[in-house]
Amino acid sequence: MSHRHYCDYAGHDWQCSEGCECICGLPMEGHDHSGCPVELRACPEHAEEQSRSIAEAMSSEPDLELIQKWQNRPHCECGCADADLSNVVGWCFYCDHVYVNYSPEIEDRHFADKCPGAPDQLRQSARARFVRH
Repeated sequence: MSHRHYCDYAGHDWQCSEGCECICGLPMEGHDHSGCPVELRACPEHAEEQSRSIAEAMSSEPDLELIQKWQNRPHCECGCADADLSNVVGWCFYCDHVYVNYSPEIEDRHFADKCPGAPDQLRQSARARFVRH
């Protein structure tokens, strides 16, 4: 069984091969993944090119404006700042929240009630999904 990925390097959908593990941490076989988000992962065709691009970016001078913008994100007040960084499995693009556990329900709860930087439309759609769960 395969599931959908989005090649974040070249900007297209692609299907993985059998034996792939979903972003939720469960094997694709024998589990319902209809509520899982599309996984961002470079496709096999673009993975090497993406790796080279990342290595090149890592060896260049940092973009100080981007670093300042990242550091000035709103602060999450849920207590995640105390998380052991070795246990972090993801982060929020709208605030400095980190996930030590991830599921669509956990993400919806964060956006619905705890994310100080989430756009109103995202907050509303997360609340609607959270009510359905």
